[in-house]
Amino acid sequence: MVGHLKETIKRLLLERQYDELARLASGDIKILSVLISLAYDKKNLLCWRAIEAIGLITKKLSKTRLEAVRNLTGRLLWMIRDESGGIGWSSPEILGEIVRNNPESFSDIAPVIVTFHHEEMLRQGVLRAIGRIGRINDKFAEYAASCIIPYLDSPDPVLRGYTAWALGEIGTAESLEKIEELKNDNNLIAIYEDGELKQKTIGEIAEEAIKRLVRKTTF
Repeated sequence: MVGHLKETIKRLLLERQYDELARLASGDIKILSVLISLAYDKKNLLCWRAIEAIGLITKKLSKTRLEAVRNLTGRLLWMIRDESGGIGWSSPEILGEIVRNNPESFSDIAPVIVTFHHEEMLRQGVLRAIGRIGRINDKFAEYAASCIIPYLDSPDPVLRGYTAWALGEIGTAESLEKIEELKNDNNLIAIYEDGELKQKTIGEIAEEAIKRLVRKTTF
């Protein structure tokens, strides 16, 4: 029965049938545990679909079962910490989706997520979460930007790319000049956008971030 449920969830993820997954989760909260178990291999499209689905499902669940979603965020934060044995490496991304989809109820978690940028194994996930959370308010944007701008100079192209992308999403004009320096960076990285894993150069990501920053600072 458990195996059959997992296969059903995988099929719905591949079809991006998130409303159906939300319907299933409303009757069985354990669906979220299955989704978390699928969110471990970030080279796999299914992982990103599971992360995306959790955020959208919690948006629906929060209307009637807010405490259950709070318990989930507590569990994810515990998984990030050392005592979890490192099994929570996708927790920042998942928490980012929860905050994005439930900003009024869980905005207080956003700065907590940022604090984990010091952990090397979590850094990419934290950058992803920051970008997905976006600009909750000026205070968060300034705090998050000050923590991650140094990663624009990282020797790791993934961190450079994710940092440029995240800064473009939260709209911090002070990072514009630094992002400009990445326009000719031809390193390719994978990034999940519009339901698909895409290959983009750092330069492409930087150009897109610059356009968003200019648009946000102009209007």
